[in-house]
Amino acid sequence: MILLYPFQRSADWGNKVEKLTVRSAYRTALNLMDHCGRRYSVLLDPEHYLPRSSLIEAFPPLEVGQEIRVGIDGASVGFDPSQIDGLRDKKLRGLWLEWLEFMDAEELSYLHEAIDEPERLIGLGPGYTPAGDDFLVGWIMALRFTGRKKSLLTIEGEMLDRKTSWFSSEMIKDALEGRFWKRGIEMVSAIADGDATRVLEKTDSITKWGHLSGKAWLAGLAYGLELGE
Repeated sequence: MILLYPFQRSADWGNKVEKLTVRSAYRTALNLMDHCGRRYSVLLDPEHYLPRSSLIEAFPPLEVGQEIRVGIDGASVGFDPSQIDGLRDKKLRGLWLEWLEFMDAEELSYLHEAIDEPERLIGLGPGYTPAGDDFLVGWIMALRFTGRKKSLLTIEGEMLDRKTSWFSSEMIKDALEGRFWKRGIEMVSAIADGDATRVLEKTDSITKWGHLSGKAWLAGLAYGLELGE
């Protein structure tokens, strides 16, 4: 059995050798599944950090369905997916209000029809991570960012497994558990610091993520920040 040795990991990947199954393999990322169905990822680029992920120099040839082991005990911690600053003020509100306009474009207009019933957003839209799921994760992050983590959204794991893809289901479960991707954490950190330049830089980067994923995620974050206004 192939054994991988990452040199760096996220803080939520424990210090033990994991036996995992390859679910998908890309040029810069391996997505792996443990015996409970949880996702782990081995990456080449630190910009793509997400919960339960690690960095390695290179991948060996691997096939979907193949079992491997990942020796993580020697890897240093390079990313904490739970480290979220709190929102101190709303002086950058004008910037995040612009992200709500992404939903006015024809390609994301269907989000308006489901927004009053969050469970209808699950799996809504095409793609590996449907735009409805990305919107939900941005929304959940806003609730954490503003200290409303126990309100508004109650989504059952069984519903996620039934209505959307495995990878996307894992993304939403992580968000509900308070763990997020690196780009999102960097964005809310820039907002918390009131740094408009960094917010604009992160906005440019995130809107380029996926076909619609980044725009849907930003719209969800803005929608969550505006709730209660």
